[in-house]
Amino acid sequence: MKYLIESYISWLKQKINYKEINGYYEVTTPFVNHINDYIQFYLKRDERDHIYMTDDGETLNNLEMAGEEITTPARKKELDSILNGFGVIIKGNELTTMATPSTFPMRKHNYLQALMAVDDLYIIASPKVESFFLEDVTNFLHQNNVRFSRNIILQGKSSFQHKFDFLIPSSAKAPERIIKAVSSPKKQNIIAHLFAFEDTKLARDNEGIMILNDLEKEIAPDVSQAIGEYGIYDFSWKKRDELKEKLAA
Repeated sequence: MKYLIESYISWLKQKINYKEINGYYEVTTPFVNHINDYIQFYLKRDERDHIYMTDDGETLNNLEMAGEEITTPARKKELDSILNGFGVIIKGNELTTMATPSTFPMRKHNYLQALMAVDDLYIIASPKVESFFLEDVTNFLHQNNVRFSRNIILQGKSSFQHKFDFLIPSSAKAPERIIKAVSSPKKQNIIAHLFAFEDTKLARDNEGIMILNDLEKEIAPDVSQAIGEYGIYDFSWKKRDELKEKLAA
């Protein structure tokens, strides 16, 4: 587990590229958004040694171009929930946050997670999708009388904070279970999720579960293999009835 965390951090450092543009540093990450572009954001240090981070409005602009109506009350509530969980605010159309040199590694990590989570909202722009995958999973848990809490932020052994969609408390039959509902199970995103699960497990000794949306596309074998190698349970949404016994215990 420790090796995964160290490998993830090392891999991320190698894959993130910085380029100076007009006083800002353009940061290109190895993670892709819903239009298959690498996620980028920008850094600038001010005279007080604060580090300002912004996406220059790209994340929300991409959603608007995809037909996503963030201004509706339900969508705005979902967006605010994501941003509040990671300490990110909206200025105009930009997603921004601030850090000091000492808090920068953690704040940058949280900021990137926020950009990825907001980008996942694009799924509701598709006319073929009637509701969030997350909401579908929530309804499934309610229907099967599963005890859970939503939108949980947990601190890992590395001191980084990680957001999980659901937490099921421990019982006499099962340990605490943390769950991510992955609407777009791409390999790049799965790597980030694996780090979050393993870092948290080192601090809390819980069980990790990924629920993977395979309604539109089958899960790639290397994705399932990567998840299984680190002792995390992965469940196909098509076969969600197999989840009941695991979650209700």
